[in-house]
Order: sequence, then C-alpha cells, then structure tokens
Amino acid sequence: MDLLFVILTENVLKKFLANEDVDKKLVLAILLPIIIIGVYSEIFKIDILNVFLNLDPYFVIFFFVAYLTQILIVSLRDSMIVGIDFYTAFKARLFANSVSLIIPGAMGPDLARAVIYVRKGVGIDKAFSLSLLESFYDVNVIAVMFLVFIWFKFSAFEIILVLTALGNVLLWFFGVGYIYGTSNYNLNRIEQKIFSIKYLKPLQEAYLNAKGEMKERLSSPFLTISSVFLTVLSYVVQSLPFYLVSRSLIESILINTTYQVALLVPIPSAAGISELALTALVPPLLVLQIRVLELLSYSLGFVYVREISINEIRKEVKEVWKTI
Repeated sequence: MDLLFVILTENVLKKFLANEDVDKKLVLAILLPIIIIGVYSEIFKIDILNVFLNLDPYFVIFFFVAYLTQILIVSLRDSMIVGIDFYTAFKARLFANSVSLIIPGAMGPDLARAVIYVRKGVGIDKAFSLSLLESFYDVNVIAVMFLVFIWFKFSAFEIILVLTALGNVLLWFFGVGYIYGTSNYNLNRIEQKIFSIKYLKPLQEAYLNAKGEMKERLSSPFLTISSVFLTVLSYVVQSLPFYLVSRSLIESILINTTYQVALLVPIPSAAGISELALTALVPPLLVLQIRVLELLSYSLGFVYVREISINEIRKEVKEVWKTI
C-alpha cells in the first residue's frame, strides 16, 4: 500500500509539472503535505490504509462538528470586528483556512478574508487592516494558550514551537502597539520618509485609514474582551475531539494548541513541522489520523473558490495603488 501511495504521488507530480500552464509552485505546495505524510508513514512503518481503517467514526464526526463550531464562534467575532453579516464572516473564515494550506501568512488567509469583505462593500484598506486585527487575536490567543499548557507535557523538540509562539507574540504586540500608539491620522518622521518614495506615496491615505480602523477597534474594551473570549472559546471547542483519545481536557487542549502553533511556521500546511510536533504528544498512527482530518477539514472552504475573481482583486488593489 505504501509503495502504491508513492507511485501514485510521483505520477501525479510528474503529470502536473509537465503541464506548462500549471503554477508549479502551487502544485508543490498542494502536494507537499501529502508527500510528507508518505515519508512519515515510511519512517514509522505505518500502512497508509490503516490510517483510515483504524479511524473511530465517532472521533471523525466529533472532529468535523468541532471544527465547524469553532469556525462559527470565531466568525461571530470577525463579524463584530469588521461590521459585516455573520454569513459573510463565516464564508471568509472557512475559505481563508483553505487558502492557508497553500499560502501561509498575511498574503494567504488574511488577504483571502479581506477580498471577501471587499466584495461586500468594505473598503480594501479597512478590509485588510481588520483582517490583520483578526489574525492578531488568532495568533496571540493560541500562542499564549500553548505557552501555558505546554509545561504539562514538555519535550525537547517543543522548544522550537515555544520560540515560535514567543516570537509571534512579541512581534504582533510590537506591531499592533506601534499602530495604536502612532495612529492619529498623521505621519511621523519615519513614515514621512517612507511614503516620500514615489511608488509608496499612493498608499499613504490607505495606510493612515488602516491604522485608524485598527485603533478604533482596539480602543473598545467590550470588543477587545469579547474578541479574546470568543477566540479562547473557539480553540477550546476545537480541542474537545481529542478528549476521546487522551481522556484529559488539558492534554486535549495541548494537542490542539501544539498543532495550531505549528501552523505559524511559514511552510505550506506546516508540512513536516506539525507531524514532528504531534509525535511528541501522541502515537505515530494517531499523528497521521489527526493530520489527515485537519487537512480535510481545512479543505472544506474550497467550495467557495469559484466566487473569488483574480481580476476583481486586481481592480480593488488599483483603487488603493492608483499609479499601477
């Protein structure tokens, strides 16, 4: 079975790469997690077929229900932050999670959510800045949760994720703190020098508006507290299926937070990193089962992929960057 998996993957890869019309980097990003799963199964001598045959149906159902519930909860938060209807926030979040499998970071899921917001009449500067604010809560809440729970079952490899979590918290707080502290709809001296550059000048107004939008949201105690609470709740709900395999709520949360922090590493689908991180917590067979279910659940948002027009994205970007 493992040999068949390798042969099929190799043939698919050759077929795609032979097609000149296909974005080869995109194809590699899509196939990378599949290849890593195959390599991981070879290292630990696991038959790929057993990954599926040994899945507990109750665990699978609970897993997908928890994932969708988590999306519903965080979509409520997103709708409050951006000021859009709940369904649009849900669609944006579901689709953005799928995009994150291919393009991690701000140019992936954050931009995907912003584009969907723009389609609903939100200005592109406001849409992208508030999409980043959503990520501020996503990243910092999961990073802090991981840093709290990792000490219940720490291993040497987790030091990489600890540093990743700490680095993200520090960078995000520095960045958002800078925006909050300098947001008065005027450029400071450093910003004036930056936007004196010809090709950046058209972005000045959008930049100031974006800072203003973020500060306005951060200045609301109710919105800030609600956003943190809903984000924590969403991650706890997403962790619940792991109780079926760990019989410990703390360990369940640790498994989920470990996986989510691994996704912060700028590699498509966190291929390789997520498998290694989970190996320190659960048996290899369960690692592959969790990995497959995570990839499948995150892929659900691709049902909306035909609604996103590349030409429409270019049009909206040109509204901000008028010299293009």
